[in-house]
Amino acid sequence: MTKEVASPTVRFDEATDESREAKITRLGIYALAIILVASIVVGETYPALTSLMCMFLVALPVLARRRLCMPLPWTMSALTVVVSVLHSAGILSHAYDLVWWWDLLTHFMATSVLAVAANLVILVRGRQAIPRALPVRYVPLISLGLVIVLGMVWEAAEFAVDLAFDLTTQYSLDDTAVDLSVDILGGVAVATVIPPYLDSLEEDFGICEVSSSEP
Repeated sequence: MTKEVASPTVRFDEATDESREAKITRLGIYALAIILVASIVVGETYPALTSLMCMFLVALPVLARRRLCMPLPWTMSALTVVVSVLHSAGILSHAYDLVWWWDLLTHFMATSVLAVAANLVILVRGRQAIPRALPVRYVPLISLGLVIVLGMVWEAAEFAVDLAFDLTTQYSLDDTAVDLSVDILGGVAVATVIPPYLDSLEEDFGICEVSSSEP
């Protein structure tokens, strides 16, 4: 007789994950607050506004856990903090102008984080779809398409901001093409490596009742 070997599943210690997530989020907000104050001191509006926006982005994993019953791994919070701080600090220090690869790094990291989050959210919501659950093998493809669309929306938003506030977040159409290419590369990289991880998640990952009274 042969014994069936169960495929390994990823189990999350939610208490530990939530504690790490909270600490990392606080550190990220503190770092961004320092960048905000520094931007105000030197009279730079763009990095100040960017750091404020990034504070909201850093808090998203916590909000997703508490309000949407969507617990993300604490590493997602860590990566979000790293990308947000690099982006805000890069604008303040003009690293985007001085370091040729800075833009490529932040775009690739940001897109990768977004792609992982999209995969997890689509996986969880897809399992709850009626009348038929979304097969896991389709999740990376759908997430990749979503990431590409969001990358295009982001580039269009930068053009709009430049026109509205007389800024220079977009340098040229060549720069936009490179950014979109790096976005696609990040999405493809995640879509390539993430399927085994999605298959290993428990069936009830991210599925629970959301309490409206929860703080």
